[in-house]
Amino acid sequence: MDYALHHINNLTLITAPIADANSVTIEIMVKAGSIYEDRRTNGLSHFLEHMFFKGGKKYPTPHSVALALDAIGADYNAYTSDDYAGYYIKCAPLFLETAVDVLQDMMCETAFPEPELEREKGVITQEVMMYEDDPASLVWDKRALAYYGDNSFGRSTLGPVENIQAFTRQDFVDHKRNLYTKDNLVITIAGRIEDEDAVVRLVADAFDSLPEQKKIIEPVFSGVTNNQDGHYAKWTEQNHVIISLPGLDGNHDDKYALKVLTTVLGGNMSSRLFQRIREQEGLCYYIGAGHSASPQYGTIYLRAGMDKWRFAFAKDRMMQELDLLATEWITPEEFETTLNYLRGQTQMGIESSDSLAHFVGRQQLLYGEITTLDQQLERYESLTLDQVNNLKNMFSSDKGFGFWIE
Repeated sequence: MDYALHHINNLTLITAPIADANSVTIEIMVKAGSIYEDRRTNGLSHFLEHMFFKGGKKYPTPHSVALALDAIGADYNAYTSDDYAGYYIKCAPLFLETAVDVLQDMMCETAFPEPELEREKGVITQEVMMYEDDPASLVWDKRALAYYGDNSFGRSTLGPVENIQAFTRQDFVDHKRNLYTKDNLVITIAGRIEDEDAVVRLVADAFDSLPEQKKIIEPVFSGVTNNQDGHYAKWTEQNHVIISLPGLDGNHDDKYALKVLTTVLGGNMSSRLFQRIREQEGLCYYIGAGHSASPQYGTIYLRAGMDKWRFAFAKDRMMQELDLLATEWITPEEFETTLNYLRGQTQMGIESSDSLAHFVGRQQLLYGEITTLDQQLERYESLTLDQVNNLKNMFSSDKGFGFWIE
């Protein structure tokens, strides 16, 4: 995996060539997620993501934006998370200039037309309702609010409907000016790059008009505010549960060893949770475990959708598996199988231009440096069974916060 870091016009650009690729992806990632909102502006970052597709100067309508990209056969989309937002266009290499042109107009010349703003309020309200009707997704939002508290780390990315209906055009103008700045974003071009110098100059010139400095500072994570089990009443055919435990932040040296442990517990179909609770006892359809990390904190989680009438027993079984992981050493066979699984998944996860753009761009944006594929594989290969087992004390039922929808 090759990449180059460029600093031009106060912009941070990454080029990551794939010699035999049939596509190229340009992706802009910005530290502009929901943690940068307060209670009144909760949901604004996600709404702004939608508004970038409503037109600028050269492509002044949603239809003209879509038509320009569909005319080159591009894949394109955007997303908003808690700590960043991203916008990408993936296309054939000969259409890269068009992709840059459209993305530049969307990002730098955004018009925020009032009629489109009012129409989109209805669209996003329906998006909120869609997730309200999806308990497997809703439990994540409700759990975050209960676990982290009513603050920028605990509130949902979508925000409440009352906020969505109240946002004004000036809110979007201010939020864009405050966060969509040269010092707060990374632009990545990955895939087939025919002339790297020309591509870098094209992109740097295209986005030179962005403001220089951000005006909103990232909030400091103050820790978990609740360690008592909780639930949210909403009639469903299943109970959906998440059990959360304190994890490691994304800078921690032990994050690779912790990844092995969470994968043994519930990261794939041969994991303990899947085999013992789904396959052997038939208590659920989906079940798994993992570790999510940001630069400031990390969270270990177990999740499942369970038989409502056997829920108490099934939840107890999940807690038992936590205690077993805390008290019993994982076996050499589990260790070796899991290492091979993670090696394979890591390599396959960046074989396309869009996945590679996200892989390098996210690291540079959030951590200020890139750990290459080879370096990550080396970290896994250098792990020992003792290093992994030494983290077992992070797992036990008395550290778990359970939250479910019933």
